[in-house]
Amino acid sequence: MTPYAQLPTNNPEKFMRTVGLSKEDFQHLNDKLAAYIDTQKALNPLTRRGRKDSKLALEDRLLLTLYYLRHYPTLINLAAVFGISESYCHKVYARTARMLAKIEKLPNRKALLEDPAATLAIDVSEQPIERPVKNQKAYYSGKKTPHGQGSAGDLCVDAGNPLPGSRKRPTA
Repeated sequence: MTPYAQLPTNNPEKFMRTVGLSKEDFQHLNDKLAAYIDTQKALNPLTRRGRKDSKLALEDRLLLTLYYLRHYPTLINLAAVFGISESYCHKVYARTARMLAKIEKLPNRKALLEDPAATLAIDVSEQPIERPVKNQKAYYSGKKTPHGQGSAGDLCVDAGNPLPGSRKRPTA
């Protein structure tokens, strides 16, 4: 019995929580993937010479990829669920993900960087760590200053554009 056959198809909510797609969307994506594979085999009939067929059905390969993208389990755990080796699990995931990117015509990283509307700014500023109020001596010696508040924070790079958090020194 394959993991796809074990999925709760009668409960759409559980299927959606497990896979990340509805049953209809999963079937539609599976049909598109099958059509893509058939066209690739027709274009290059000799590329699979000497290889055996995959140990996993197409539904299971798609399920493995979607489950990995949704939940990010370790590959060894995912391989155990599907009854395959860890390296074969990675191979199946990588191939299927590449095919899905081609089928859905997803832009690559370079195209996303060139499009200014799709550029996203993320604030990754440093956040202070809460320290205990009582018995602080056990955790903090008092010799360390938070980043940006030491003597380097008093320096100005340019008189017209001081660093954030720095204090201007009065000129005599």
